[in-house]
Amino acid sequence: MNRSAAVPMLGIVVLAAGLFWWWSTASREVAAPGGTPLSPSAPGGDAAATDAPPVRASTPDTPAASEALRTEAPDTAKPSTPQGLRGLVLDDSQRPLGGVQVHLLESAANDPLSVPLILQQRLPASPMASTQSAADGTFAIGLPRVQDRIYELYLLSPAHATVRIAELRLLADQWHDLGAITLVPGTTLRGRVTVEGLSTPVPNAVVVVEPGTAFDDVHRRSLPEGHHGLVATTDATGRYELPHAPARGAVRISAVAAGFARVVHKDIELGAEVVELDFALAPGWTLRGVVRDAAGAPVSQARIEAWPNLAASPALVATSDHAGSFEVQGLSAGPHRVRAIARGFQSYEVTDVAAGRSDLVLVLPRRGRVAVRATTADGTVLRTYQLHVRRWFDDRGGQLGLVPDVPEQSVRLDGFTDRSVLDGLPNGRFVCEVAADGFARSLSPPFEVAGDPGPQAQAIDVVVHRGATLRGRVLRDDGAPLAGAEVVTGTDGADPDSPFWKLVVGSVPSRVTQAKATTALDGSFALPHLMDGAYQLEVRHPEVCRTIVRGIELVAEQDLTVPPVVAQRGAIVTGRATIGGRLAGQIKVVLTEAPGSVPGPTTRLETVTDANGAFRLPRRVPPGSYELRAAVVGSAEPDAQFLRQLLQLQRSSTTVTVPSGADLVEQDIDIPDAR
Repeated sequence: MNRSAAVPMLGIVVLAAGLFWWWSTASREVAAPGGTPLSPSAPGGDAAATDAPPVRASTPDTPAASEALRTEAPDTAKPSTPQGLRGLVLDDSQRPLGGVQVHLLESAANDPLSVPLILQQRLPASPMASTQSAADGTFAIGLPRVQDRIYELYLLSPAHATVRIAELRLLADQWHDLGAITLVPGTTLRGRVTVEGLSTPVPNAVVVVEPGTAFDDVHRRSLPEGHHGLVATTDATGRYELPHAPARGAVRISAVAAGFARVVHKDIELGAEVVELDFALAPGWTLRGVVRDAAGAPVSQARIEAWPNLAASPALVATSDHAGSFEVQGLSAGPHRVRAIARGFQSYEVTDVAAGRSDLVLVLPRRGRVAVRATTADGTVLRTYQLHVRRWFDDRGGQLGLVPDVPEQSVRLDGFTDRSVLDGLPNGRFVCEVAADGFARSLSPPFEVAGDPGPQAQAIDVVVHRGATLRGRVLRDDGAPLAGAEVVTGTDGADPDSPFWKLVVGSVPSRVTQAKATTALDGSFALPHLMDGAYQLEVRHPEVCRTIVRGIELVAEQDLTVPPVVAQRGAIVTGRATIGGRLAGQIKVVLTEAPGSVPGPTTRLETVTDANGAFRLPRRVPPGSYELRAAVVGSAEPDAQFLRQLLQLQRSSTTVTVPSGADLVEQDIDIPDAR
């Protein structure tokens, strides 16, 4: 795929992703402010050594402490990971809280395009790491490896509002101290549920507090069972009470009862100690029916969703039982749209379903099934390979899309069959992709899946080829060979530093082979078994700047040598970041090209400060003029965090010049204190 094909294909995806990102950025949970520094003691050590008062998790954002936070790994009870986060959990009387669950989650912001799929398919998730606070309130949580990812930290206690600390990063071989984090009882939600127009109570009504954004919902699904939401049931007088709701933020609260239509209150702002909220329920209807497959057998554990045809509201949801029967309560008057989803079946949707029906039958066709045979050009059957299925789009010579709910398959055939079977394909147009040692990645001809395919698997054949070879040499800017450099293939026109490219790259399968080689002592490299396509090369080495070579066209079985790749040495950019002159850790520092720079691949480097406020950009920077910006992360109120960061990035802008021939450029940066 050439550059002109790749870029337009991504345009629509990028636009949708950008809109989704802007809409979803504001979190709806309580975020802990930048806490005061802990004493040098490790988790499990002397918490009383902390001098500065801890900061309540429910108060507005406070800049980081006036002295450097310590990042040494704890001296006692040393965790098994070389890097991570630690802190001290206190109650609102400043007493240590032991037994508080602490969970480290990967942020949905790393891959926002996957959020709709996760919400619809109910894909399972789990924390990256979990622990609990010790008797003295201290905790330490980390990961064995550092990746360029964003994380969320959740602190859960049955007697307190959940605390969420967002947009955290891990630094290699460093422990970042989050300081003292105060858990507060949170908001108490209470009220009464009555019949609309009357004061008659509605007993046994279910009142549910739900998160405010799709991102929150995804994060909560990663938490252990029991922390996905707040639920209360009304007593005989119709009263309910929900303690320990979030202390701040906006939530959605609904009430439903048998024989009544559900009522939803959106964007309920929390903040007071007690929030009174009453519900008046109008008479409603129940939708009953059964879910079956095409042969008439019941389908259990199907998810049934119902929405009013003419109103925008969250779905009413039910699950089918062992007999396929379901019952959706809380419908209002009028026609509804109903959808059924079940693992192994195509989803089925019907409109204009009358509220109150008791005989609705939803028939789910089974998903597609293919039997794949992979052979070489001479007809030899391959018995060991990796098998993917990709969506196929005919535009511009063929483009690929992911099928996330059909996982990759590792094939190892025995001597009794020449084919491997893939189940669970939705309706659509697809290709099968085979990756085998010694061969280029190869695609089958496109094929269709439509309707109920029945028990017979569709036969698909894939012919694999040896592919092309790409060779070359990497030199320093003084002409000396560069040994040990990493040379990586990519789609021609890709912009690795672009935030938009990073957003979509994991959601759009490449039409070129992703390969990697290391240069020899003479700077040479060879990349064999590449499929046809338009490529670019990216050269990485800690002693030179990243270098990108574009416009490389490969055809079948070609052996192509590119001209020598010359990598500039550039400079290391370091410094210290402060907030109103005070050092702090976990400050995000971003370097971008200055306006009016020469067109080309985007330069956008990002890192966070260590506990002493020091930063070092992750790679060398070529000569030129740049802008350095900084913002506080992991410490602002969620509702204000995104806009606050934009303001901090704007106000902290500092010009950085990297002269030709410089090896080190030091540039400090300060975020003006808004107070």
